[in-house]
Amino acid sequence: MKYLRLTWEDIERQCLTLAKKIKERKVPFDLIIGIARGGWVPARLLSDMLNNDEVHSMRVKFYTGIGEVAEKPVILHPTQIDVTGKKVLLVDDIADTGKSLSIAKEHLEKRGAGDIFVVTLIKKPHSEINPDLYVEETDAWVIFPWEVRETVRLILKKAKSREEAEKELAQAGLMGEEFLDC
Repeated sequence: MKYLRLTWEDIERQCLTLAKKIKERKVPFDLIIGIARGGWVPARLLSDMLNNDEVHSMRVKFYTGIGEVAEKPVILHPTQIDVTGKKVLLVDDIADTGKSLSIAKEHLEKRGAGDIFVVTLIKKPHSEINPDLYVEETDAWVIFPWEVRETVRLILKKAKSREEAEKELAQAGLMGEEFLDC
């Protein structure tokens, strides 16, 4: 598998780029909703960069492992804020299959949201939804800094041998003593 491991500095740079694009396009929004778990950090950073402290969340679960998904995404925690007539900036870390973004957007539409503007840091070429704005496109499995140990655990769990695990971890850029206790 091909991996792209991002650093905290990469995330800050991507969020700054995204914030700049949002400002340049003069995107109107009343509030920001980050899709948990991956959209939390970008949503919070964008809140700061765009000077809007109306940040809320919803949780959608879809992935069961590296490159493995459930039959369909499920909204575990719907947003608790009244979005009726509100312009929403919907934030996630990645548009991979696009199914989580689609179900989140549908949920907000059913709850009466006004305009919904979708942004992600990364977009995959095969995503069923094209975010209104994104920073980078890749077909690699992306490892965000907030999920490094989770990724290590998934690789270790899936590997059939120690050698296979070490090879996969090295390919993902995740070798080192700090990962031995994951």
